[in-house]
Amino acid sequence: MNENTLRQSRGDLYRLLSRLYLLEVDEELLAALFGMELPKECSFEDMKEGYDLIGAWLHDAKGRLEGAGTEKERMQREVLDDLAVDYARIFLSAGVAQGKAAFPFESVYTSRQHLLMQESRTDVIAKYAAKGVTPGKNLYRVPEDHLGLLLSYMAILCEEDAPIKEQQEFLKEHLLNWVSAFTADVAKYASTDFYRGLGKLTKGFLAMERSLLDDK
Repeated sequence: MNENTLRQSRGDLYRLLSRLYLLEVDEELLAALFGMELPKECSFEDMKEGYDLIGAWLHDAKGRLEGAGTEKERMQREVLDDLAVDYARIFLSAGVAQGKAAFPFESVYTSRQHLLMQESRTDVIAKYAAKGVTPGKNLYRVPEDHLGLLLSYMAILCEEDAPIKEQQEFLKEHLLNWVSAFTADVAKYASTDFYRGLGKLTKGFLAMERSLLDDK
């Protein structure tokens, strides 16, 4: 794989992960996921497990829709509702004890009191401003240290072929420092293999990114 293809591939996966954390899966994204060919092999075990879990869930969901006949529309709503309920449970603490969730914000995992809008948010705002970007802020209206926006910013760095040091620093200072604990919570609160797989894939991909960038 040449450098341009690798850079594009990295950026694409960052953007997919970003989208999956920022919003529930909708009909359009579900169709796109059905059409993807997920890797069968990966040298990073968490990534492989993540792809396997997501792939198995998609295979089952697709089978349910194909066997639904005239009830396909209703079944698709059920599939999307299952994911939406799980998304709300994992990331928004909907339907579970207050404060029990994998809240996708760096501040929650890195601040002493586990609160939003802390030092990490201030730092990423400065980095976004220095780059002249506001990743998804106007569209999603979430704090700047939301995992989805951090991943989107990494996609920008990949696509612009930013200096390796810049990519390494952002990865280590704003993702690797908390995502392991976050994905452990995703595994704890998820009830679908789709979101269990998403957590595994995220952890494994970021580990692969650290290895890749450190080798450059």
